[in-house]
Amino acid sequence: MRSPLSEVPDALVAPVQAILRSAGQLILAAEEAGFAIEQKSDKNFVTEIDLAVQKQIVDQLARLTPDYAIMAEEEDLDDPVRDRLVWILDPVDGTTNLMRHNQHSAISLALADGAVVLLGFIYNPFLDELFTAIRGQGVMLNGKPVRASTVNHIKDSLISFGTNPYDRQAAHETFARVERVFLQSLEVRRSGSAALDLAYVACGRYDGFFEQRLQPWDFAAGLLMVQEAGGRVCNWQGLSLDIHRPDSLLASNGKIQDTLFELVRDQNKQEDKP
Repeated sequence: MRSPLSEVPDALVAPVQAILRSAGQLILAAEEAGFAIEQKSDKNFVTEIDLAVQKQIVDQLARLTPDYAIMAEEEDLDDPVRDRLVWILDPVDGTTNLMRHNQHSAISLALADGAVVLLGFIYNPFLDELFTAIRGQGVMLNGKPVRASTVNHIKDSLISFGTNPYDRQAAHETFARVERVFLQSLEVRRSGSAALDLAYVACGRYDGFFEQRLQPWDFAAGLLMVQEAGGRVCNWQGLSLDIHRPDSLLASNGKIQDTLFELVRDQNKQEDKP
């Protein structure tokens, strides 16, 4: 039977954390030993470790929660599901970083009920940092509570951004926005992992993050994380994101949200539709 939204499945947290830590060992072992790479499309790659990590996590989640659906990046596993609980998985967010041994990649996993995210996990095995968000209960980093930053002004803010690398038609629009933010902020960063960017907003390492187009598995876990840490998330039109479809995204500590939104927002109301 479908769980009502009021019942956040806390009992799943510890076993899912163990599943992610175990999968992280696959990433670490492969990073040391080497792995095959396949090109999915222009500038878009998948490695054998993406597939191995996904298979291991999917198999273990299927045993742990056999009645839940699973939506995952590297396979057509359950297209958008709204009538039952669904896991939303990115086995390796930051595949290009992994390919180049730039140790900044993460497993991102969310549990959603309809439009509502109940649990969010983002795990960077290279730093052994596991971020966990539970709806209504805040965010933990390796068991310790974290919060979004208290920076009040854009001039003091460190902002991360993504470049939508698989669709470069709108690159000039992205970098025009980056320039506006850069001129007003303390500094900007481009990390190559949207999941970790959102986790870093949630724990105060970044004050904001934006990207023109992200998939649900890129942002579902991080969206809950930022919100539970006291921050705010919207798309470039100022609307709530639908975790079952691609969208633009802007996240912040909440204190600089309005200012950052004015610098990034979709001024034409047409140019950034997903």
